[in-house]
Amino acid sequence: MKVGVYNQFLLTMGGGERHMGMAAEVLARAGHDVELITHVPASVDALAARFDLDLPGVRLRTTPLLPFDQLGDLTAEYDLWVNASFMSMVPSRAQRSLLLVLFPFPLDETPFGRFKRRLARHIHRELYVPRYGEGFFGPQELGGSRYRWTAGRGQVTLEVPAVAGGLGAPGGASWRRALPVRIVLGSFRPSGWGPVPVTISVGKTELHRAAVETTPGNYVTLDLDVPPELIQDGRVTLRIDSPVYRPYEVGGASGEPEDFREVGVAVARVMVRHPRHYLYEALFERAVPELGRRLHGLPDDRARDYLQTYDVICPISRFSDEWLSRYWETRGEILYPPVDVTQYAPHAERKPVILGVGRFFRGEGHAKRHDAMIRTFRRLTEEGLSGWELHLAGGSMAAGQHQRYLQECRRLAEGLPVTFHVDASLAELKGLYESATVYWHAAGLGESETRNPIKCEHFGITVVEAMAAGCVPVVLGKGGVPEIVEHGESGFHWHSEAEWRRYTLAVATDPALAARLRAGAKARSARFGEDVFRDHLLAIVQRLEAGPA
Repeated sequence: MKVGVYNQFLLTMGGGERHMGMAAEVLARAGHDVELITHVPASVDALAARFDLDLPGVRLRTTPLLPFDQLGDLTAEYDLWVNASFMSMVPSRAQRSLLLVLFPFPLDETPFGRFKRRLARHIHRELYVPRYGEGFFGPQELGGSRYRWTAGRGQVTLEVPAVAGGLGAPGGASWRRALPVRIVLGSFRPSGWGPVPVTISVGKTELHRAAVETTPGNYVTLDLDVPPELIQDGRVTLRIDSPVYRPYEVGGASGEPEDFREVGVAVARVMVRHPRHYLYEALFERAVPELGRRLHGLPDDRARDYLQTYDVICPISRFSDEWLSRYWETRGEILYPPVDVTQYAPHAERKPVILGVGRFFRGEGHAKRHDAMIRTFRRLTEEGLSGWELHLAGGSMAAGQHQRYLQECRRLAEGLPVTFHVDASLAELKGLYESATVYWHAAGLGESETRNPIKCEHFGITVVEAMAAGCVPVVLGKGGVPEIVEHGESGFHWHSEAEWRRYTLAVATDPALAARLRAGAKARSARFGEDVFRDHLLAIVQRLEAGPA
């Protein structure tokens, strides 16, 4: 089969990208024709080297980042579409489709969630709030204002209330006068571009044509009237057409040189010039802007439809599957990420080293909390732990906030026996795993599993690697990590910093306990090996091949 394996974030080279790369390896070695699809220039060789993968014949396809509805078009080129991209709900039009879920995005299917969606639809209709549909990227904010980029052809739907100041009535009745619409947009191309032609249409009827000058950040206003005969069943869909360009090829859009999308124009406002919409703006945009953000931030109903295009959904842990059940009201087939547990040769004599592994980054997602590890290690040394070292290994990220976080960690570690292994090679990391005594994992510290589950570890590949190499895991008992470590048998779970220190001291000062847990950890790690992943993935694909296309 021709297989497309998609990952929007390939260049980050994190755990999710290893998961994707291993799926590509398994399918390629099984004889399938595999392409990796992403949007940022990358390298199959770099992916293989980063994660020690064998990718025979696997090709890379780099395509502009488009809204998910438009990306769905390229899926039709494949016999099997594998979506392995974090929270990227691309609708599949392939013959067979597989969705690998690190963690599900929220689709609130509770009674209260459904009530909120009904209320939002009512507000949209009664106050003329636009619905941004196909051809739009998600909202961005700049200088306190919100805007959305089109991908060259963006569709906006306006619903009309049953009685609206003499405008007419729903249900296909005739409309007595035109709908006055205002569109505010901008062309933020780099300097040197001429005016950008923009066309506003409804179906095949062109309503307005303009040449929008490229400016550093100013918007232009287009006023038009929608003829009553174009308003059907109480709604009308406007289409905004413009040429597109790729910011990364010409120096960026709005100062974003690493923007790999294919964008048209930035739409800041679509409104009906009517008192009801002015009321909406006064309440939702100015008086209580958080209400406006929530209204626009409700999950797109199309995402529910997109989910139905996948034959099999595979979460990476029971933890992710539980939230898949809560968010999507369905259960998946758990496919644990693959870990090469056979590569390690644990040293018979372990060094007095505590190891933590994870990317040095700050922001959304499950931060690895190196800062908390340093503080806890300092506390342990103050309480009498001597002769021990803390080693922190992980990839770096170029963005300023991530570099500042790394420097903060270095400052926290001043005066302590702490060593940083930034962008360590696979060989260096392997040596650390094989010689350290204790492995720490703190992702999710300070976060609520019920309110912010996405900030907890979804599985914990580095935990399995450490166990396979002979480290004793002392880990935060949140997220997917407790599925890996059996408390008291193959390591310890902690739920407070006092427990964290107590279990660490127990392992550090009791060689017999450490040896017993080390043996249990190594045996447990085999349940998450690459061979287990390979056999399970191939069984899923064989089922898909055997079923109706």
